[in-house]
Amino acid sequence: MATEALNPKKEAVVDLWKRMELELVPDEEIRKLMKIVLEKRINWDSKPSHHQQLAQTLDFTKSLRSMKMATEIETLDAKVYETPSSFQQIMCGESIKESSGLFTDETISVEEAHIKMLDLYCERAHVKDGQSILDLGCGHGSLVLHVAQKHRNCNVTGVTNSLSQKEFIVEQCKKLHLSNVEIILADVTTLEMEATFDRVFVIGLIEHMKNFELFLRKISEWMKQDDSLLFLENYFHINLAYHCEQIDEEDWYNGYIFPSGSMVMPSASCLLYFQDDVSVVHHWILSGSHFARTFEEWLKRIDSKIDEIKGIFESFYGISKEEAAKLTNYWRVFCITAAEMFGYNHGEEWMISHLLFNKN
Repeated sequence: MATEALNPKKEAVVDLWKRMELELVPDEEIRKLMKIVLEKRINWDSKPSHHQQLAQTLDFTKSLRSMKMATEIETLDAKVYETPSSFQQIMCGESIKESSGLFTDETISVEEAHIKMLDLYCERAHVKDGQSILDLGCGHGSLVLHVAQKHRNCNVTGVTNSLSQKEFIVEQCKKLHLSNVEIILADVTTLEMEATFDRVFVIGLIEHMKNFELFLRKISEWMKQDDSLLFLENYFHINLAYHCEQIDEEDWYNGYIFPSGSMVMPSASCLLYFQDDVSVVHHWILSGSHFARTFEEWLKRIDSKIDEIKGIFESFYGISKEEAAKLTNYWRVFCITAAEMFGYNHGEEWMISHLLFNKN
């Protein structure tokens, strides 16, 4: 029996992915293609009136309450989530902050911008020496190490599901002579612990969740009853709330960078509808241009040491030169497309939100 041929549109998408992996699509062409994706997303999810847009947001938030806390764990690609720290240091800088920097002017470096954003987190969360701090989804420990160094009397706990990230942080603590850090290797959605904390940080993690109600309820159980605060950074669209899944057969972006449908893009108001266990104390918004510039700077850093990165991938994953080149190109495309998304409409569409909650 003959194998059924791919739909021509799907075949074109598969071919585009292959050409991107082989670096056969010029950067400017990728940028143009991404702008088309973004315009299609806006047209697809935008409603003709504010009343209908609000109704869509309410329906979306209601649907999240009926879902599992997260659905993507089974679909994660180890080559995307379990990355070598040496590569991350090249791309993000020494602090390995894997989220947006804060660019207060045109002259500062990406590493300086990362430190400024870490300082802003601490300022807005009212971090003080002597507090107990929990960082959920701590990555390579940029915030954990930042707080632990500045506030030596704080006990800082980080949670990551990556063994290589934990090992990196532990090694950094030895180099910096830090004895006030504990790293827990666990999936945050299934983690159980009795400890409670003065401050809880969630940076760039809630987008990987589905049921925000269950996630925030779980976090509230780790907050002390009195004077505890949760600081949450998330990315959002100013009006649209949607699952990051393919719109149609020609959508090459959703499903290429992350598993299709595994992530959520909330709207600006989406999280305000989940105050069952925590309540909003303050809400700030930052232009997406900060993250757009972060990704552009990351791209420059990749390109400056591209051969070294390919070698790192070969050694870390035990893969061929060809596969290492494809993975390097994946990260280049990741930076290009994200820069276009957060830079769209001068950073006024896809943006950064900071929310401060207390425990109910």
